[in-house]
Amino acid sequence: MKLIIMRHGEAERFRVQDSTRSLTSIGEKQARTAGKWLNNYLGVDSPVDIALVSTYVRAQQTYQQLSKQVVVTEKQVCEYVIPEGDTKNAHDFVNVLFNDESQPRVILIVSHMPFVSYFLEEVHIDKQSMLFDTSSMVIVDYDLAVGGGKIERIYHPV
Repeated sequence: MKLIIMRHGEAERFRVQDSTRSLTSIGEKQARTAGKWLNNYLGVDSPVDIALVSTYVRAQQTYQQLSKQVVVTEKQVCEYVIPEGDTKNAHDFVNVLFNDESQPRVILIVSHMPFVSYFLEEVHIDKQSMLFDTSSMVIVDYDLAVGGGKIERIYHPV
């Protein structure tokens, strides 16, 4: 199983309402490029089974650009993965999804800093973490029996 953790693309400067910030043109390009890379990495016959996407505008826009490049079977808008989301609740939810009778093999999370760093630490067997650039992704080789995994691959935009 693969758990893909992605930070949104470059966004506008801060606003009074953080949740309404949009991607810049660079952020849109970053997301499309990341989608192409992910499609090549997963292969044509390996879609993303479920995408959990933050409710924030910039994460939704990142998903829209990425999903033009890679097949996603199901998208769920998810409060668990907002910037101040609870990583334990999100981890529990991922375990429930991986346990589902539909047997998803690939789950993508499109979220924000600091959530993505804390979430990686939550799901990594050795509690490893990192800082994510905009549109960066970490692919975790996830073992449901263990409830976590190790980093399989890291993507950073160029």
